Amino acid sequence: MKEAAILSSAIERRHEYNLLMLSRAVRSFGMAIISIVLPLIVAHRGYGAGAAGLIFTAASAGAAVLLFAAGFIGDRVGRKPVLVALAALAAITTVGFGLANSYALLLAFAFFGALARGGGAGSGGAWGPFAPVEQPLIAEVVPRSVRASALGQLSFVGVLAGALGSLAAALPDVLHGAMGVQASEVVTMILAGVMQLLAGILVLWVREAPLPPPRSQQGHGLSARARSAIWRLSLTNALNGLGVGFLGPFLTYWLEVRYHVGAASLAGLYTLANLVTALPYLGAAQLAQRFGSVRAILWTRLVGAFFTACLPLSPTFTLAGAVYILRMMFQTVGNPIRQSFVLELVPPEERGRLNAASSVPSQITTAISPTVGGYLMQVLGLIGLPLELAALFQAGNAVLFNIFFRRARDPARMDRPVGSPGHPAG
Repeated sequence: MKEAAILSSAIERRHEYNLLMLSRAVRSFGMAIISIVLPLIVAHRGYGAGAAGLIFTAASAGAAVLLFAAGFIGDRVGRKPVLVALAALAAITTVGFGLANSYALLLAFAFFGALARGGGAGSGGAWGPFAPVEQPLIAEVVPRSVRASALGQLSFVGVLAGALGSLAAALPDVLHGAMGVQASEVVTMILAGVMQLLAGILVLWVREAPLPPPRSQQGHGLSARARSAIWRLSLTNALNGLGVGFLGPFLTYWLEVRYHVGAASLAGLYTLANLVTALPYLGAAQLAQRFGSVRAILWTRLVGAFFTACLPLSPTFTLAGAVYILRMMFQTVGNPIRQSFVLELVPPEERGRLNAASSVPSQITTAISPTVGGYLMQVLGLIGLPLELAALFQAGNAVLFNIFFRRARDPARMDRPVGSPGHPAG
């Protein structure tokens, strides 16, 4: 409560912060629906794990293109118009995916909308192509002194909204008796599309300061500080992308194949996961202040990777659900800490491009691993191996991030000495 009061008094542009929070909540609601219903649409229309893997790969490839474009265009023309355009595109492709009657169309809509990217349980709608423009916009509205707290609060609200979206993802099971499975899935995807569009509309009332002109000595390029940060983040993100590609797209599919559960059971699990993982977000800022941002990210992600490795060993759906929730509690609490840390690595005018350029490698690797995971599951019958590989790569991501950034300037401890000269945050 004390932290919430400090946060409220520190943010002068409170109305705009509330609009960004509401936009995040609405988008997270829609994304939660998509992340559950999209894999079910693929399965219910007769496509196996290999075909599903290609669709997830298409979504990841589309996310890489959109993310790169959003970051670079946002730094030039403004983050708000790009955020609104992405919301409109997400709405169109979400509805299109629900209505698609051929595999080629499913692939196309997954690619152009980057569908199911950034909408997993516990994510709070904070990731995907929206991140390079939304996070710098938040940084403009929120003072640096409370940025980690604000990002934690935004994720908290987004996760709670995601829990409601996960409940709404049970609509196909509720409606299929009256209108059939396919029609009920279409109605649910239309609801998700409307939420995506509304998220963009809400941002229209957020003011954005004019972007400064490019510095004369660097023209339209990036500073040496940004380039140094990008290659380090790119390597760590590439490892994380491999892990995400093995886990995120396949988890719903894997749970259905392994335990033979339907939309209602999956919606219940994701709802509970969102509710349980919401509260740790509120303590993210204190965690960073006590242990330091990089150490907090390292250990929370290592513990999350351990629980990921335990998932395939679970004999029942109930136990698997409990392990998954524990995994999400540790894996997600470091997200606002990392977002705040990365925003401080470069000047404000380079934040979108830093986010975009460093995230593209993860989108590329995320596009590779679902196809490999689908082959392992369908052809070789190793349905648990993709989850074990996800744990391995995400643990590697945490260790490498610690090696690269443990001496960097920490926004959670701004009174500490700066790291070595030439470091990306130095």
